[in-house]
Amino acid sequence: MCLQDTERKNATEWKDKMKNQKLRFRAEFTKLHNFLDEEEQLFLQRLSKEEEETKKKRTENTLRLHQIITSLKTLILEVKEKSQGSTLELLQNPKDLLTRSKNQDVNYSLEVLEVKTLCRIPMLKEMLKRFQVAISVAEDTAHSQLVFSQEGRYMKNGVPASSRPLLSTAWSYFTGWRPPQQTTDSVKRFQHLPCVLGKNVFTSGKHYWEVENRDSLEIAVGVCQEDIMGIDDNSEMSPRVGIWAICWSPTSYCPLTDSPISPTKPEPALHRVGVFLDYGAGDISFYNAVDGVHLHTFSCSFVSRLRPFFWLSSLASLVIPPVTGGK
Repeated sequence: MCLQDTERKNATEWKDKMKNQKLRFRAEFTKLHNFLDEEEQLFLQRLSKEEEETKKKRTENTLRLHQIITSLKTLILEVKEKSQGSTLELLQNPKDLLTRSKNQDVNYSLEVLEVKTLCRIPMLKEMLKRFQVAISVAEDTAHSQLVFSQEGRYMKNGVPASSRPLLSTAWSYFTGWRPPQQTTDSVKRFQHLPCVLGKNVFTSGKHYWEVENRDSLEIAVGVCQEDIMGIDDNSEMSPRVGIWAICWSPTSYCPLTDSPISPTKPEPALHRVGVFLDYGAGDISFYNAVDGVHLHTFSCSFVSRLRPFFWLSSLASLVIPPVTGGK
């Protein structure tokens, strides 16, 4: 067999292999789509079942509350009628009225309704990792109360600058923490709140990063516009001023909004949060980075440069883990 025949045979076999591989891709992705469709239906069924059970419980609680109120109203009306009668009528069989009043069951505890079916999408963690980026902290934007170590990946809301030793170099050497880098432009540094921005600037695309909370204190993470350094109160941290973030500790989390929202208690404890920014879609989403459970999503049409945002409560610390995949 000549070389030309061999080349033609190799080319034909390669085309067949390529064709089969394309068919294999389509078949496997069809399986994956079907699997995800089935999982979606299962989750929706669980959610519907929970909804029906909660509605039934609410109905029972409402009926019980109505019965308590009706019984109390009847008792109050009876006492009122007796009090308007003669003294003799009031003294007739008082023991019965007192016993009924004493035995009246008025125990009713208001139950806070929670959605228990978690939004945990299979393989979502792996997909988010594709967009993972390395986050660096812009120490020149940090409030003077924050200290840093490990090239800025560790940060802590530590002792005030005025309380640090005069020999700050020695203090930094022995403690492992250093104060934020100095800048002559105070406008670009947080003056009132213990916050710091990331160096990364986002104007398009999809980006994902993770933040670890290694103690039990509250921190806030998310994204923000660049012109927020002047805020002077924690209550200002919301989308209204250009901050999209959640405040969280291992035992609770809450999105930062203009209207107060009751904190959610995660199960299990929340130690690492994933932040996913889809600039084009106008979404900033937060996940439990350990099990992929969705925590919250802000939706907004972004029109300006965005940067990572960090806030630390008193003595709180956080860690930006190294990138393990992605971009």
